[in-house]
Amino acid sequence: MKKILFIISSKAGKTEFDVNKNELLALQKKAPGDSVIEVIETKYKGHIDEIIEDFAKEDNFEKYAIICGGDGSLNELANTAYGKDISIGLIPTGTGNDFAKNFDYKNFKLEKIFSYYTSPIDLIQINDKLCINVTSLGFDTQVLKEAYKFLEKNPKLGKKAYIKAVISSLRNIGYENLKIKILMENGESKEIEGEFLISAICNGAYYGSGFNPAPEASLNDGLVNLITAEKIPFYKLPFMILKYKKGKHRTSPQLNEYKISCGQISSDKAFLANIDGEIFTTNQINFKLFPSAISWIYFKD
Repeated sequence: MKKILFIISSKAGKTEFDVNKNELLALQKKAPGDSVIEVIETKYKGHIDEIIEDFAKEDNFEKYAIICGGDGSLNELANTAYGKDISIGLIPTGTGNDFAKNFDYKNFKLEKIFSYYTSPIDLIQINDKLCINVTSLGFDTQVLKEAYKFLEKNPKLGKKAYIKAVISSLRNIGYENLKIKILMENGESKEIEGEFLISAICNGAYYGSGFNPAPEASLNDGLVNLITAEKIPFYKLPFMILKYKKGKHRTSPQLNEYKISCGQISSDKAFLANIDGEIFTTNQINFKLFPSAISWIYFKD
């Protein structure tokens, strides 16, 4: 028997899809004979961890957990489901929904939820936590921090909050003095040092509500795409940001992309960074790719 557990995140922004508990429970009538459905709404911080820990203890089921939420909720699910015999999937109901942009949800319909298959994807270990999409630091994290402030004041802004945050952050742009040590895909070690506007450790191709830092990133290639942006003249910044959003920045002399398996980013002073949108402060990030780390649910249509 298969058990499909839908987890509805209470903190999701619900700007792409809007699903509710009754709609999901109604799918039980359409479920194949070998499948059962359970739906749980999160009630508090850390609830996803508790839900998955309990789910993992259930016997006699092939287990599938689908989060109805955004990138932050998906990160919570990936962290707690890792190492357990549970496949995970996503119905994107968040504000940015950047991880969902690695797939085609344009023709997604809830009634076709049972048309799926599973295949492993990579995860990145960032210090003591797992990242499913992108970890970054520098200007983009400052933008994210500003966007959260705008959304807190006016949740209806949705994706527009990120545009406002970019404009606002340009007034106080700064650079991080970083030491970067990486292991290239060919086994060569490399060290980079300097002042950087952005450093993005990418498993997926999108972040920041649609910015496309790593257009060729793949979730199952066994590699991390590290993007670094050096100092850019201020008058060039608006054009570079537009290119960066569209994934057309790769020919810029100020930007570099490295395909690697692991590395370290450090600084003499603390800096802001974020893992899948969760902001934290540190002075060192150690990262390593975990290839084929977790089973992902792909919807066929």
